[in-house]
Amino acid sequence: MTINNYDTVIKLADKGEVFEYHVGYLPRDRFYDNHVRDKANLLRRLAESDVVELYQKRLTYGNINHDPKFQYLARKI
Repeated sequence: MTINNYDTVIKLADKGEVFEYHVGYLPRDRFYDNHVRDKANLLRRLAESDVVELYQKRLTYGNINHDPKFQYLARKI
């Protein structure tokens, strides 16, 4: 889904609706993938404007050889 689609979907969403916007390890993934970086930046701006609330759920723990894996979610306020 493109950045404009995310923006439109969130604007049209009902209050309390939850969106998954990334699965993985966002700090590393956003460095290597511009699309992931742009989605994360859009959602951070929306969170700063009190449009959405961001949170994450740990799926796996990391170790010295592997990054942890999270589910990154946004809830419409």
